[in-house]
Amino acid sequence: MDEMDAPNVFGVQKPRTPRDEAWHREMARRSLDIVRVKNPDKEDFFVEWDHRFHRVPGLGTADLPRYIATTYCRDKATDIINKMAQKLHDDFIEARRKKGLPEYTDKNVENNETYMTQTFPKGNDRELLTKIYGQLWVGIVSEFGKDQPVMNNNPRAGEVDLTPLEQKILMDLENRRVDIADEPQSEVKEEPIFGTFNKEEILEEVVKKNGKK
Repeated sequence: MDEMDAPNVFGVQKPRTPRDEAWHREMARRSLDIVRVKNPDKEDFFVEWDHRFHRVPGLGTADLPRYIATTYCRDKATDIINKMAQKLHDDFIEARRKKGLPEYTDKNVENNETYMTQTFPKGNDRELLTKIYGQLWVGIVSEFGKDQPVMNNNPRAGEVDLTPLEQKILMDLENRRVDIADEPQSEVKEEPIFGTFNKEEILEEVVKKNGKK
């Protein structure tokens, strides 16, 4: 019991290590890479993912997310191998007929003497799959999430400053502190921020300033 931890006992998913988390994050990113695949047959091929179909045109190419491109290569490779095996099977049966041999009456015997023999292509033949995949997988078009923005010391450079004037003034004053060390606690003292505030004088200064423009 001492060797068993909570995830094993209660079926709780064990927390990922930073290394595991980085690996899973990278796999998720890679799955969204855009990959170009090719269809070597004349007929269009449709790959299904989540009950939706993606067409790879006959004798053409398609750019697909990596996870769909991988599924396409697997399904199309199976399709190619099945067609190869079917052609060998049909040729074998035709050759038997030409020799005057009787038709097969037992499917198991027929399959054992055709599809199951070493001369027929198999879906687990690594060398064969490598050749087929090499025709189907053209290459990566773009890597998801690998674009890097141009660094700018001022990310807001060039923007029009729409901050209201009064807000700018308050932003400059927001850290101003009142020194109350020498003031009596019961006394409230008003101190003008801009000295003596005279409305007429300020208006006169504004008129003079604008008149000089």
